[in-house]
Order: sequence, then C-alpha cells, then structure tokens
Amino acid sequence: MRKFLTSVPSLASDYSGACSVLFALPSLNLLYSPGGCSSAVIECDEIRDLRQTLFFSSKLGEMEAVMGAEDEFLYHAERLWAQNKQAEFIAVIGTPVPALTGVDIGAIADRLSSRTGLTALALPTEGFETYYSGVYYTLLTLGKRFLERREKKNNQVNIVGYTPLSLGKETHLAELMDELEQFGLEINGSPVGKIDIETFKKMSSAALNLVVSHEGLGLAQYMQKEYSIPYVMSVPVGLWGMQRLFQVLAEIVDIPMDYTNKQRYAPKGTAQPEQRAVVIGEPLFASCIASCLHNDFGLDYVETTSLMKMDRRMKKVYQEEALSGVHLFEGEEALAQWIDRIQPDIIVGDPLYQRLLGESGTQYVPIPHVGLSGPIYASAHYEFIGSSFVASLDCSANFLTSSATTANPRPCQV
Repeated sequence: MRKFLTSVPSLASDYSGACSVLFALPSLNLLYSPGGCSSAVIECDEIRDLRQTLFFSSKLGEMEAVMGAEDEFLYHAERLWAQNKQAEFIAVIGTPVPALTGVDIGAIADRLSSRTGLTALALPTEGFETYYSGVYYTLLTLGKRFLERREKKNNQVNIVGYTPLSLGKETHLAELMDELEQFGLEINGSPVGKIDIETFKKMSSAALNLVVSHEGLGLAQYMQKEYSIPYVMSVPVGLWGMQRLFQVLAEIVDIPMDYTNKQRYAPKGTAQPEQRAVVIGEPLFASCIASCLHNDFGLDYVETTSLMKMDRRMKKVYQEEALSGVHLFEGEEALAQWIDRIQPDIIVGDPLYQRLLGESGTQYVPIPHVGLSGPIYASAHYEFIGSSFVASLDCSANFLTSSATTANPRPCQV
C-alpha cells in the first residue's frame, strides 16, 4: 500500500509520452487499443491540438482484445494510410491490452511496412511505465532509425527531450531560442512547430545537444556514441542557468561571450542562507530550479525530489551527475514523510503536490507539471527561462526578495 497514490494522480503513461514526441513529426500514429486508452492521451495528457496530427486509435471489442485482431488492424491501417499519404512514416503504439494478451507490435509494424512501403516503427509501450519511459524509448527509436552521418556544422545546436509533459507550452522556451539565434546559432529539433524527417536527420550535423529533460538523454548518449556529438544536460532556469549555459556553449560552439551578455545574466543581490527549500518535479527540471534558488537567490539548503517509478531501461540516465542530488520516491507516503522531516520554508512544484502537505505554513510556489496534472494548470502564467523566472518568482513569492551571488555555486550540469 505504501506505493499506492491516493492524494495525487499517477504520471502520464508511456504511450502518452510516445504520442507527445510524435506530435511534431509527419507520422501516421496508430494506437493499438480497445479505445479507452486514447481518452487518456486526448483528454488528460496532451495539451496541444491533436487535430494537427494524424492520430488514430483502434476500438477493439472484448473478443478482439482477448484473441487479437492483427489482420483487422492492418486492414484499417492501410485504409488510413491511403487517405493520408502525406505521412512520412507510421508508428504503431502499444497499450496495456496488447501487452497482456501477447500481441506482437513489432510484427504488426513489419507487416504494415511491407504493405505500404513506408517505414513503420514499433513502439511497444505497455501503459505500466511513466511517460518518461515513453519519451526516452521513442526518441531513441527515432534516432536509430532515421539519423545518418552528416557533415558537422559548428553553428548548429539540437534541443533534445522537449515535450509539454515535462516543460509545459513551447512558448516557455522562447527566451532561450531567441538568445541562441542572437548568437547566430541554428536550432535543430526546435520545440516550436512541426518538422519533417529531413530536418530530423540534420540533427546529426550539430555541434552540441542541449538536453532539456532527463528522458531525452538516451538519444543524446546514442548521438554522442555514433556521431561524436557532445551533450549538456541543462534547462537554463534563472540568471545563473542561462549564464552557465552560454559559458558551456562558448567552449564547444563558435559564439562570443561578450561583456553585454555576461552582465545581462550576472546574479546580483544578497544571500538568504536561513531559508530551506524543496523542489518537486521532473528530475532535471527540478535540479535546475534548485540551482537557480541556490545561485540566484542565495538559498544554501535546497533539496530536489521526484515522485516516480524508475524504469530499469533508464538506469544509466540516473547515474548522470546532473541528477545525482535528486531523491526519487515511488510512493506519495514516503515523499510526504521526507518533506515533513525536512520542514522546508519553501516548496516549488505542481499545485497538486500541495495535497501532501496538510496544514502547513510552508510558502508554496506553483510550477505546473503537465505530465502530472494535465491541462488543469497548463495555461497558468509562469516562466522559468533566464531572467523571466527570476522576475516571476519575485512577483509570486515574498520570501525571494532579490537574487544573490553565492560563494559555492551549485551547477545543474557543467
């Protein structure tokens, strides 16, 4: 019972994570499901307009769900492809029912590919893992299937791992993209708008992968191994986060670090060492918010945590230095007890986590986590990149009166 969730919902499922990645790509997305599983994607997890994509779900009856309906699924899949030939590839996405009844998603994808002539990707998501796993596996599958060796270009940077499930609406990354473009950098894998497969293939020519979620690390590690592209794990939260990012960029790609930009993102103010803070959320994002609170606002005691089930396939991800300080909990009871022991003055996290606090005088700073609360708070006004985050906190939290320079900087990742 200790791992049951009674106060907060579970994170979005792995197949929702797969659908979120595929949203920006020209794919025909087919969910092998009795029908109900599509409701979780449409109504709860995806905050963008799915009518902009080719997203379809089967609606298997009881007998079909138990006995399998591969031939009927293939028949309707071919008809959908005939009606939507703008699709550049097909993705067959699994759900709990095919996982429990032994349906071979890979075999279905192979047969579909031979019938249509298109690449058909098998994404055997099962609904028993979180969206972190779905995003991780889908990005890695896309990279292994479509990337190819290209000539390196020192002015290209990939943004890897963005989905609204972890970072909210794409507009939250506007300041980051504006800054990168002002330096003359070309952004591949842009979170804004749709891309075709040819644009996706260009990612192998970049000088650097900027990984903005821990679930994007699998693709970045693959590209480092296969194409010698280094990566940095960082969501540039606050002044410190943006300053550190551009220092790393200056070492890898061809950009100037002039005086003006150093001053723009230079932390200023006085330390507030007596405040204790906890940040709850996606592991990398939470870690980077914690770095901002420490380095921009002078909080000496900042802990990060994430309520999640660790996928064994992502074991190497959690060994990264950037995530070394994140406390992982599978159950809300253990998380609530941990927070109670710390007695923080400040908690940053999705508004739903306030249910775990009970009667408490803790100052709560809401930062929505779409992968947890879905569309409920997705339209709330909040920022987290660069100076926008500092201004946002100054307005919403009276304990953060000014940004600060600290003697021992805490990096999100260097």
